[in-house]
Amino acid sequence: MNSESRPRLLLAPQNLVTLGNLACGVGALVLITHALLLDDPRKLFYAGWWLVLAAVLDAVDGKVARLTGTASSMGAQLDSLADAITFGVAPGVLAVTLVQIHGPALDIHMHPRLLMVAPIIYSCCAVLRLARFNLEHEGDDPNHPHVSFIGMPSPGAAGVPISLVLLWYGIEETRVVQFSPHTVLVVREWILIALPFLILLMALLMVSRIPYPHFTAWMGRARGPVAPLAKIVLFVGLLTLEPELALAAFGLSYALIPLMMNLRSVFRQLRDS
Repeated sequence: MNSESRPRLLLAPQNLVTLGNLACGVGALVLITHALLLDDPRKLFYAGWWLVLAAVLDAVDGKVARLTGTASSMGAQLDSLADAITFGVAPGVLAVTLVQIHGPALDIHMHPRLLMVAPIIYSCCAVLRLARFNLEHEGDDPNHPHVSFIGMPSPGAAGVPISLVLLWYGIEETRVVQFSPHTVLVVREWILIALPFLILLMALLMVSRIPYPHFTAWMGRARGPVAPLAKIVLFVGLLTLEPELALAAFGLSYALIPLMMNLRSVFRQLRDS
């Protein structure tokens, strides 16, 4: 690569979008720190939305690269490095911080080692998954998008703890569906109890060999133009009406449906090993 092309490559549109993804991830970590240091738990809610914005940027950076004709190996490597922070580190820290801050008030006391080990394992598996993806697709044409993945992609895995943290705060302020105070309390208790174990499950799914679809490719996949448009309208409509509920439903469905569809092969692999 000559010296004149380097600045142009660094300032390529998709790289700027990817750096926006990274900035949102770091910003979320700063907000999590402020939630602890300033005794302001509501900042966890804002951190969750910063990570949602990062996921949106991550979903469009590849499309920006192909539309502008600036797809490159450097962009792919930069994307993985940004994902390692935004979707490999921040979601686990966000989830255990929620448990640590709000758990005692609901008489939920997780073992400190679990709250330490769970995000560490999650981060390690996210980085391993990103490294494996780069190795397996080293020679791929960056102008051709991926329609599926082997193992759960890190943004999809991050969607589960992020959406549940948002649901923890948002369930009390739903617009269409109104929940009783008792239901709100039960849901919040189950979220706090489940989060550390869901983090560990997401870690295993990332390094598994279970096939997962590319979400944006699935949204646009259909024989005619009506079905993709209907998917987009439904997705945007639900997000507009009940954003936290919709994100939790989409995140859990994306994580668990492929797992349930491939349980037989998973058990077969475990038996053979």
